[in-house]
Amino acid sequence: MSRLYIAPIGSNGDWVERFEETVATPVTLPDERPDPLADVEETRLWGTTTGERKERYFEAMEPGDPILFYADGTFFASGRVGTTLRDREFGEVIWDSDDSGFIYTVEDYQEHSIATEEVAKLLDYGDGWFPRGFMRVSETAVNALLTEYSSVEEAFQTLRSTDDDGSPPWAQPEEPTGETTDEEVRVHTEIQWQLIQLGLIHGYDVHVAINDQSEQYNGEELGEECIDELVLPGISHSVTRIIEYIDVVWLEGDAIVAMFEVESTTSIYSGILRMTDFVTRVPNIAVDMYIVAASEKEDAVRQQMERPTFETVLSPVEHSSLQYLSFADVEDTYETVTEAGPLQEVF
Repeated sequence: MSRLYIAPIGSNGDWVERFEETVATPVTLPDERPDPLADVEETRLWGTTTGERKERYFEAMEPGDPILFYADGTFFASGRVGTTLRDREFGEVIWDSDDSGFIYTVEDYQEHSIATEEVAKLLDYGDGWFPRGFMRVSETAVNALLTEYSSVEEAFQTLRSTDDDGSPPWAQPEEPTGETTDEEVRVHTEIQWQLIQLGLIHGYDVHVAINDQSEQYNGEELGEECIDELVLPGISHSVTRIIEYIDVVWLEGDAIVAMFEVESTTSIYSGILRMTDFVTRVPNIAVDMYIVAASEKEDAVRQQMERPTFETVLSPVEHSSLQYLSFADVEDTYETVTEAGPLQEVF
């Protein structure tokens, strides 16, 4: 039976910045570091302040225990406990706070965006529940979760894949967050349709995001000539679900060739996160990943693509690539192919 821990992060003040610097991005450890971390050059590191109850929870921690991070009504990340140590002096070195003496490394770090109500329901807690401090989830609550899912990760991945913003709740939006206009929806659908046609023309099987399959362009449903569902041998259903909402996926047999997220109406961050989450869980496959956006958004897209979070998770995935593609690139390629036929290399 796995223990499960919850660590709330204050949405204001220095601790947000500290979390970004030592968990969201791995921290390089100083030369003078505690013995348990003597052989560790870089890691994700977090901790909690002292207190009798917190000490009891901390003492029960074991490597591999899942931990969920919470702020402002959202469970925004998860990981697993690595090494634990008690060292208030080291806490002061890392966070300038000698009150943070219960320290642990964080492994398998993943970002989410899941409402508190969803987690309360998952753990069979009552209405209005939210974590009020560092806590260990009761065995009864963990059992409630495991009656429906095989692991904490599977439960969170299933929840996040249906409505995932991907950004910590304190993060400022990278682009305006007003209502989507009819024109933005039209452009998104047109580019999505062109990508579908390009895949079909070049002999690929094509999958369209399951929430877009009935959308229409020029009187034709986007999913009309596409496969209904993704079936990827050797890949679990929970991992496959991550990319069921990718706008367009090209496949050659059972192998994914390319994935496209069209970013006229949604968060740039969430599209990148969805694709990188998938390839980091199946690192031995080679996939070309594209964020497709208007030319005026290129700088914003590249800024997101270059975030340390994505660079870190993609560095072990040597055979996959993450690239920017403009609407004009798609439109020009589609026009060329409809006039001259298939290309040896599409993009």
